[in-house]
Amino acid sequence: MENKPVFLSGLNGIRTIAAIGVMVSHINLALNKFNIINISLFGFNEEGKPGGWLLGEHGVTMFFVLSGFLITFLLYKELEKTGTINIKAFYIRRILRIWPLYYLYFFIVVITIFVLYGSLPSISTFLYYTFFLANVPFVTEKALLALDHFWSIGVEEQFYLFWPFLFLFFKIKLKKVILFLITVLALFRIFIWYKMPFSLIALYSVVNRFDCMLLGALGAILYLEKSKIIDFLNLKWIQYFSWVIMLLLITNQLNFFNSIIEIFLIGFVTLCIIIGQINIKNRVVNLENKIMSYFGQLSFGIYVYHPLLILLVSHFFKNTNHLDEMIYTILVFGLIITLTILISHFSYFYFENRFLRLKSKFSIIHSTNSNV
Repeated sequence: MENKPVFLSGLNGIRTIAAIGVMVSHINLALNKFNIINISLFGFNEEGKPGGWLLGEHGVTMFFVLSGFLITFLLYKELEKTGTINIKAFYIRRILRIWPLYYLYFFIVVITIFVLYGSLPSISTFLYYTFFLANVPFVTEKALLALDHFWSIGVEEQFYLFWPFLFLFFKIKLKKVILFLITVLALFRIFIWYKMPFSLIALYSVVNRFDCMLLGALGAILYLEKSKIIDFLNLKWIQYFSWVIMLLLITNQLNFFNSIIEIFLIGFVTLCIIIGQINIKNRVVNLENKIMSYFGQLSFGIYVYHPLLILLVSHFFKNTNHLDEMIYTILVFGLIITLTILISHFSYFYFENRFLRLKSKFSIIHSTNSNV
């Protein structure tokens, strides 16, 4: 039993919701590239352009909270088992999970842009993406085609540059440190948006959501320490509340006047749903099933590949005007989603898995994303 891998029920389902939300939202936002001007699944903005899906907008926040929870859960278990954290092994595991697909996709995009448009990124832009600083060109609106979404991977990798050291250094006082950091980051974000709205520093404060990962980390520690706060988050009415918010996101009905408040709310709701899934007892919606598990395994690939497929499909279909617009829209969504899933499937099982299997050699606490 000691060597049995850690399995947290339902987390693949959360990954699935977040990844598909982001993908569908991005396809809808790109409908103009297909000369589809009268149809939008989520309405139109003030400029007459297709609107985004609120679930897609907050899918990244869900990923951040989930990542902070899971990685901190495993670090806590490792510290509990060995009394320390193997920093080198931690970073090797991160490299094996993120780098192969990250750099493969980056290479494919650079080659694709060169073939289609005859251009290559500048040295500075190339370096931003090479060293996981994609949030910089994203905020300054200089992101490469099909690489806008890499900002979130950059933010996550930047967070994990210091997180295991912080975890190891503070140990006992870690909860207080996390609360302090979350409070400082939140107050700074509110202050800077009040004083300098839409400035670069204000935009960076929203994009660099370290507080979302810290919230997930705090949740993991409280869960492992069997805190009464976790019992509260697992109450039926809290779970129902969380899923009502999620349903409003899925149906595009949740609109707040302030995006900062939305980030706090979605982070809290995601943590509650995580707790509800792994505790099982008061689970309102069961996300642990074969379909959700399958798409959860593919979620990183779905998130990474879909912008390139939007670009390629729009490039080859932009002059398709003879079809009925509704049929054309269905074709666009169906083709991009199908291709994304197919490519993500082959990527996961025949490329990513080669590196994921190596992770076990560097894992002190073994984990699995399938219930075996």
